[in-house]
Amino acid sequence: MRINGERLISDLEEFRLITATPGEGVTRFSYSNEDIAARERIRQMAEGYNMICRTDQTGNMIIGPEKSKRVILFGSHIDTVKNGGWLDGIYGVISGLEILRTFYENGIQHDCALIIFAEEEGSNFGATMTGSKFITGKYSTQKLDQLVSDKGETMRSVLQKTGFFGQKQNERLIDIDLVKAMFEIHVEQGPVLYDEGLEIGIVHAVAGMKVIQTVYEGLGNHAGASPMAGRKDAFVAVAEAAVSIERMIRDDPEKSLVGTMGKIFVYPNCSNVIPEKAFFTFEVRSENNNKTEAALNKAKEIIRETAARRKIKCSISNIASSDAIPMSEDIKSTMENIAREKGLRYKIMNSGAVHDAAMMAGYIDTGMVFVPSINGRSHVPEEDTQKEHLTGGTQFLMDVIREYI
Repeated sequence: MRINGERLISDLEEFRLITATPGEGVTRFSYSNEDIAARERIRQMAEGYNMICRTDQTGNMIIGPEKSKRVILFGSHIDTVKNGGWLDGIYGVISGLEILRTFYENGIQHDCALIIFAEEEGSNFGATMTGSKFITGKYSTQKLDQLVSDKGETMRSVLQKTGFFGQKQNERLIDIDLVKAMFEIHVEQGPVLYDEGLEIGIVHAVAGMKVIQTVYEGLGNHAGASPMAGRKDAFVAVAEAAVSIERMIRDDPEKSLVGTMGKIFVYPNCSNVIPEKAFFTFEVRSENNNKTEAALNKAKEIIRETAARRKIKCSISNIASSDAIPMSEDIKSTMENIAREKGLRYKIMNSGAVHDAAMMAGYIDTGMVFVPSINGRSHVPEEDTQKEHLTGGTQFLMDVIREYI
């Protein structure tokens, strides 16, 4: 039984156009007009095959037959970072839809459902895997008031404004205890498979991640009339801390740590005013939870020491955290057996990027598949994957899922 590869690629190309930044990558934040348009199109495609679509109060969406006592889930997310790639997340969703359509067209009886997780990227509220955290119970409804966007809007207010947080506030899409297995397929977002000429990555574990936000408060003043001696420049403090933290991460003897300062705001952000205040985030990831925690603590120490040395105020907040999670040994074994049987070039590998599969794996048997990213590019407009790898990955995932039906 084969998927329809041409249909898969055509659908992916269609969703590539649902973006707030045409010609500059895909920007499709959760709960935006683009997100709602993408959801509606997916709903239309699914209902054409008599599939039922349901959405919960946080925007998670599930597509499939009527509710069953035991279900196999597969899927990913449709939201993106700003000016992101055309495959990140949506590939796993359209792959899942293609698998359900193939089952329908071939009369395959199953208890499978496609799940679309909301706010995986954290582009709105700074917390990744938000939708799956609500599904698993890691987040309670109280978190809706604690997650705040750059615009100062709480997640609850955004959900109310867009209509997701409505009358069915207590309805659960799924009962975690009744899920037989969960699968996610994704572009690798790194160079390993592409550089090694491989077709499939079987994920062993997903790295843990910790994110903090720091506020440095210095002293604003005239840029020309203020001598260099005695300045309390908040931005220079950020720059100094960033270099020291990068050096600490690079000095990891096992080279398994990665750290990033990816979000910085400087106030008042004028060329002739000494920066008075700076906000910045720092995230660290590895496959070893103890190592991740130790690196984060060292980064906090550097941040505080830099502030003290430059005589500026400093406050640090914990923003997000997720543990490194191994995938199911049984599913990994099944995937490896099928890859060998099909003669596929594959690799057992870790994922440096976090995914909803990592959150689900803490509760149910979960497996994850990667396909190569050309030149390892992702989260950028240049993100791409060869068509044969996209179709081949979906075919491989369907072959694996059939072992669990």
